[in-house]
Amino acid sequence: MERSIRRFWPALLLAVCCFSPYALGQTVGVNIYGAGQDPTDGIYMSPYYATLTSGSSSSNFTIICDDFADNSYLNTPFTASLMSFSSISSNLGSTLWGSSQGFVAYEEAAWLTEGLLNIMSQPTVNKTAEAYYSFAMWAVMDPSDVLNWLKSYGDWAACQAVFGNNCTSYTQLGTNSLLYQAEHQYGSGNYSNLALLTPMSGSKLCTTPGTCVAQEFFVQVAEGGAAALYLLLAAFVCFGAMFIRARRPRVVSQMA
Repeated sequence: MERSIRRFWPALLLAVCCFSPYALGQTVGVNIYGAGQDPTDGIYMSPYYATLTSGSSSSNFTIICDDFADNSYLNTPFTASLMSFSSISSNLGSTLWGSSQGFVAYEEAAWLTEGLLNIMSQPTVNKTAEAYYSFAMWAVMDPSDVLNWLKSYGDWAACQAVFGNNCTSYTQLGTNSLLYQAEHQYGSGNYSNLALLTPMSGSKLCTTPGTCVAQEFFVQVAEGGAAALYLLLAAFVCFGAMFIRARRPRVVSQMA
């Protein structure tokens, strides 16, 4: 019996280390090293490009910002929680906007993210449309500030594209506006190619917009590949568990 326990617990530890943290949020290092285009109305638009690091594993990803209340800076590393999109609905308290805006807002932002990624995939990228989608993503979470920002720059074309109705309101949207489309079409996607990066301050998640060391982002992963992204970044944990098993095969309490 003791021998069975010694064999079982390390295997369970390996499974837990390798597969469960991604659903709950895996801590990763983030370094943004590039922005997609020159500023529009004083702001660099999505997409941005970042290196995600966990232990000795790192890789580069395209990231899309959903956070108008905070600021991010190139080559200024920060720590974030990486969560699969499918896990957001049951972990809203671990996201930046979930407590105030709810899961539907993340679905609408994801729909806009997919639209922006589609624009990026075209042979000739429409930079104007790219900017409109970026502002619309921000407006899902923070409509008042985005509306006022666009008005302050006199960018009526962008304002109309995002809100419609001659930019008179962020609650009464024009039917041709991006926000209106997001509200009515977000259910058409499964968003399995997206994950969420929520910034951290020390060991705590930032869940109050406007107080974070960096912005919150969607991460583009391979189609249906959110689990693969986690496995890449968490591989060092798995190898560490194997190493412990190899070095200390007779320690029952290793599960701690």
